[in-house]
Amino acid sequence: MVADSVAGTPAPLPSIDYGAPASPVKIGDFQEQDRSFEPRPDADQPIRVESVLKPTPRPKPVPAGAGGGGGGGGQSVRGTASWYCKSGVSVCHHAYPGGLYAAAGPALRVGSWRGRTVTVCGSGSCVNVKLIDWCACGSGRVIDLYSDAFSRLAPLSSGTLSVRVSW
Repeated sequence: MVADSVAGTPAPLPSIDYGAPASPVKIGDFQEQDRSFEPRPDADQPIRVESVLKPTPRPKPVPAGAGGGGGGGGQSVRGTASWYCKSGVSVCHHAYPGGLYAAAGPALRVGSWRGRTVTVCGSGSCVNVKLIDWCACGSGRVIDLYSDAFSRLAPLSSGTLSVRVSW
């Protein structure tokens, strides 16, 4: 048999005979249920449909006066800012010239966030940017700034920066 499988002819597979089952076994999830296509006893009775929605957790804003600089409308979050969309290099700059734009992380996507102007403060400076996009922003990042906006706070070579974003 080994010689046959080496020579290219597959060896027959062994079979195991378990015998015939004593009676057909139905699996509980797949048992047929008696269905009734009869109308409800009271046709005017409304059909009761119930849906359960779990509330979406919202970020807890840091009070506006709690440290850092910059203005805002009373809500703020702290985290890390990164940058993207470099002027003269990235195609995204063609749609939004000027560079004072950003992509919002989950903590900033509250209410009507798209188009909102937020104040981003870090390294002793602040810049106002318009939220035009969203980012997945993991690892404590709250915002991705256009390179023009990031460079007003820190050199691009730093990569990331601790910031407070308020609106």
